[in-house]
Amino acid sequence: MPTANLARHLRRQTIRRAAQEALVDGDRRWTYRQLDAAVDDHARALARAGVAPGDVVGIVARNHATYVIEIYALARIGAIMLPLNWRLHARELGWIVEHSGLSTLIVDEEFEEKARAVQSLGAMRTTITHGATAPGHWHALGALLEATAGGDPVPDAETGLDDVQRILYTSGTTSHPKGVIHTNGNVTHNILGQLLELELTPQDRTLVSAPLFHVSGLEAPGHTILAAGGTMVLSPTYAGREIVALAARERITGMVLAAQILLDVLAMPDLADFDLSALRFVIFAGVPPVVRRRFQETFPHVRSIDTFGMTELTNGACYLDAAHSRSKLGSQGTPFPLMDLRVVGPHGDELPAGEVGEIVVRGPKVSPGYWRDPEATASAWRDGWFHSGDMASIDADGFLWFADRKGDMIKSGGENVASAEIERVIADHPDVAEVAVVAVPDPKWDEVPKAFVLLRAGASLTEAELVRHCGAQLARFKLPKHVAFVDGLPRNDSGKVLKRQLRAEAAA
Repeated sequence: MPTANLARHLRRQTIRRAAQEALVDGDRRWTYRQLDAAVDDHARALARAGVAPGDVVGIVARNHATYVIEIYALARIGAIMLPLNWRLHARELGWIVEHSGLSTLIVDEEFEEKARAVQSLGAMRTTITHGATAPGHWHALGALLEATAGGDPVPDAETGLDDVQRILYTSGTTSHPKGVIHTNGNVTHNILGQLLELELTPQDRTLVSAPLFHVSGLEAPGHTILAAGGTMVLSPTYAGREIVALAARERITGMVLAAQILLDVLAMPDLADFDLSALRFVIFAGVPPVVRRRFQETFPHVRSIDTFGMTELTNGACYLDAAHSRSKLGSQGTPFPLMDLRVVGPHGDELPAGEVGEIVVRGPKVSPGYWRDPEATASAWRDGWFHSGDMASIDADGFLWFADRKGDMIKSGGENVASAEIERVIADHPDVAEVAVVAVPDPKWDEVPKAFVLLRAGASLTEAELVRHCGAQLARFKLPKHVAFVDGLPRNDSGKVLKRQLRAEAAA
């Protein structure tokens, strides 16, 4: 059985680059030798607390070095990691604890109250706190480490490509969240794909600012930098200014930025004062072309990588390559190695170039399904393909052009209207900072577009002026019939606009 344990990448680089810097968290730094030894220490400590191969172990923590070490320690043991969103309400957390069959929960001290609220649910039997002391029958990580200090190195568990490495619960849109399974094979092929797509080397230093409970934090490029022998730098914050300052100080060569953070960075009046000359790539998604152009103008030496991806695809399925970053501006690029991507019609037939249909994907980076949810799995995985629910077209050159989420398409007077197309046009207006377009009911046309618009500071714009701007580029049936000027747009933890919330507001 071929083995594919995430921790083996770390051990391999420890043999090759023992003294090279592997991990940076604020003022603390680890070489590969030190990081590998810390993973052994934590693996022994977790085993003492009862963690065994195959156990589902949840982590509720902010981005810090101990979190990264625990990810590798759990892989070394052969346990299944379940990174959890620390922003969840205890009730939401409790549902996941019960549904997942989680047996052990590891928490930052500040989240102990949430852990207490769920400690008796489901199969949960053990709680480990990062705090200095452990309440009740819990374990304190520090005490576990002290009790197991000085032990022998821990061998990497013999885990196969099809074995589950982790579970990531996605945000529920209409009901409960779904637990996306990532196998060791999914993670391994994502690492290999990222190595090729990003051309990562031991000289690279990548910044992880996205939360480690999110696929972007884990896989864009996430763990791949340690497989490459480079350096992972953790950011404790999502804030644009702090990220820029850290990137300059640590000579960061690559990072992923959510759309909102990218906008914040470009709006910094003193951005030129920060030395970002080492930066060579930035990955983002959901950014309007006008913002992409501004980024390219501001950082002409940096490769701007638009991507199509989702948790079910172990992050990205497509990247826009450097050679076409300007000629194909707005495209999400071409598929990763070993990944097949098509655009199909309602009956599953592949559509010709330029026609909009649903994106379906297959390949070794595609999750095998949802944890303990055969019905949802059967609905999304059909005939060997994962059906994404996203709409796009593929041009004659083979480049993907995202149109909209299937549920965000507006059906107006018998015509399909992509909200993303309207958003691109509105975002081109110089007075517009951000925009989101959703469908609202209409007695005549069934649905019509409504635009929620955030203006730039000091700008003034009327609804009539904005509609005229759209009319110069869009057909009449695509024009927004309603415009709301807002102070901000609701977003989830990964920075995506919550259109379901906007639809609810519009309906109310």
